[in-house]
Amino acid sequence: MHPTKDPTEEAQVPAEGETRRDFLKIIGLGTVGVGVLGVAVVPAVGSVVYPLSHETVQGSNQLITVGKPDLFKEGVPTKVDLFADRVDAWNRVLDVKIGSAWVIKEGDKLTAYSTVCPHLGCSVGWDAEKNKFFCPCHKATFAKDGKCESGPARRGMDELAVERDKAGLVAIRYQRFKQGTPTKEPV
Repeated sequence: MHPTKDPTEEAQVPAEGETRRDFLKIIGLGTVGVGVLGVAVVPAVGSVVYPLSHETVQGSNQLITVGKPDLFKEGVPTKVDLFADRVDAWNRVLDVKIGSAWVIKEGDKLTAYSTVCPHLGCSVGWDAEKNKFFCPCHKATFAKDGKCESGPARRGMDELAVERDKAGLVAIRYQRFKQGTPTKEPV
């Protein structure tokens, strides 16, 4: 049996103006929605993509001023902490300790060595009684000139560049190097 239509029901055919009005409403709302979405999405995508097109970390490959030359005594290693501004893709932090160095004055020459052990990255100290650098973690010892004397380190201490700036102050170029390798390779 086929369902029969109620004779009082008429087919509802929209008027021509209503169809056009509905279409324009949909287009208008869609355009506003895309605009609002774009306002939110474009900055978000920009902040994610920014690090790909810009240098995002600074502070470890620049000269860092450590003080006047008379801060360093003849033949005695002096430990200096190195501070720089750290800038990454989203943050700027001022005066962050990025490392330390041992500085030795021999005549007019200053030599700096990283305090990071070339074996596994422990902190290298100075033993004034034995006149040697040492790594307490793995019993490595280094001569005053940074050469490895004993222990598991495969190379001597990492020397850092030392310069004098225009004002005559001592500045060090701090770098990190791969550990456990026989050659000095920047990270």
